[in-house]
Amino acid sequence: MGQIAPKDESISSPNLDFARPWDSITLTRFLRQLPSGITVLHDAGDRPLRWVEPSDIDDPTPYLVDHELILTSGFPLLERINDAEAVHEFVARLVAANVSALGFGLDPYFSAVPPTLITACRELNLPLWQIPGTLPFAAIGLAFANLMEADSARMMRQNADANRLLMRCVSGENPEQEIITVLAQRATAAVQLLDAGGRLRYFATTAGQSALQGMELESLLMQAADPQGPKLVLSESAGQHHLAFPIRPTAPRGSRVPPLLGVLQLSFGHQPGSAEHNLMSTALGLLEVVARQRVLGSFAPTQLATALLLDGSESLDAEALELFNGSLAGSARRAPRVVLAIPRPDSAPHDPGHALTRFRSLLETKLVIHSEGRLTAITRTEPSREVINRIEAAGYWAAFSRPVDQLQHEGPGVSLAASLREMATEAHGLVPRLLDEGRSLSAESLPQSFAALLPQAASRQLAQSLLGNLLELPAKRQDLYLQVLRAWLDAHGSWDATATAIDMHRNSVRRHITAISEILGLDLARAEVRYELFLALRFLP
Repeated sequence: MGQIAPKDESISSPNLDFARPWDSITLTRFLRQLPSGITVLHDAGDRPLRWVEPSDIDDPTPYLVDHELILTSGFPLLERINDAEAVHEFVARLVAANVSALGFGLDPYFSAVPPTLITACRELNLPLWQIPGTLPFAAIGLAFANLMEADSARMMRQNADANRLLMRCVSGENPEQEIITVLAQRATAAVQLLDAGGRLRYFATTAGQSALQGMELESLLMQAADPQGPKLVLSESAGQHHLAFPIRPTAPRGSRVPPLLGVLQLSFGHQPGSAEHNLMSTALGLLEVVARQRVLGSFAPTQLATALLLDGSESLDAEALELFNGSLAGSARRAPRVVLAIPRPDSAPHDPGHALTRFRSLLETKLVIHSEGRLTAITRTEPSREVINRIEAAGYWAAFSRPVDQLQHEGPGVSLAASLREMATEAHGLVPRLLDEGRSLSAESLPQSFAALLPQAASRQLAQSLLGNLLELPAKRQDLYLQVLRAWLDAHGSWDATATAIDMHRNSVRRHITAISEILGLDLARAEVRYELFLALRFLP
């Protein structure tokens, strides 16, 4: 029965009974979702509805949770339905168990709801529904499950939108104030951020919400600042709910209690629900990150180190190599490479701070630099399909250089210092083709040739322009001349080899090549002309 209904502790803090996402479901709202045919025989007002439970036992109350809709065929009352006192006692037990309503099915035992049951429900003010025999109890339970699932999905979408807004705040000019402002708006609360000494740093509120002040605030802050205290402190006064969360960084090595960096305090005019709980958890985590970054420094040092490494003007000694390896995640057996990421044209604008944080995680490296809208990273991450999919889902295309172990240099320090610049150049060289094809590329998967680096669309357009006069000929003549030209270029201008390759007389080959030269207006005796035509033929569809 209600033993399988969602439990509070599945989403609640141990210190606070947060409202659940399905607490917005009521009898009236649920009734609107059900098929027609249900008759409300007694309406005792709208009530919350937490679960729907069929039951045909004499006393189901030991197995119930609060606010259930009990569905019965009347079997427990079958032999005593005319005993008004027994029926009254049955209904009284349901009321004592805080049942929200009783649904009485007309099949298979009764053709109408017994008058004794109607009277008892009216006397004890328990809502009573008449369920037609054509509507199975299972259908009612399924309708409730669908409604609860829809509410949960709606809450998840709202949480996702709010979380995205909160995370964008991290890269703003004043991330803490922006986080507090978004949290106040989305949670409909008065929000205060105080430092470790209890002094107000930032404040934001929505209309009608007042902040906690005076002795009550001091008491709440003292509890939150207690090193041995809980991670959440709450109090209630004058119909408001007040919460306080201590903000602490990761504990230093050898210390059992991390230092207090501040306190996040919220005041609600309503009981906060699970949606607000999730918002507060996200905001608290971001505030901890911002506080830790403020204490430990920004992205600037690692961006500077990345820029200097990519310059490649100095070799790395053993100590520098050790520091370098410590900045890259992954197995040391995997060789470093350079990755250049550029925003996709269809992606939304990218905040530099958020982009740096994202790519540090995606490529498992601290060595990422943001410059001119692009990201350049030194990483051991290989260009697997999964990694590329994650990068493109983040709104970027990436160009992966070959790993350093595929480049030829002498000496580990000298090799790395010289190769980093070479790998960066190789990644940048892939950009025109990357933009042309609209996809991420890896130098490892491309043939090592100049043609492989040429943009495909632009090369096709140039090829069609160069061979335009040939391509305007009738199809049969066009195919013949293209076949002869390809074979002749592949044979390095040898008449005999061309004739053998395409089974044609050498004089015919000479005549066709002369015609092609006249049609194109080109001197095929020149090597550079023959090379241009050779490439053009490769790029024709």
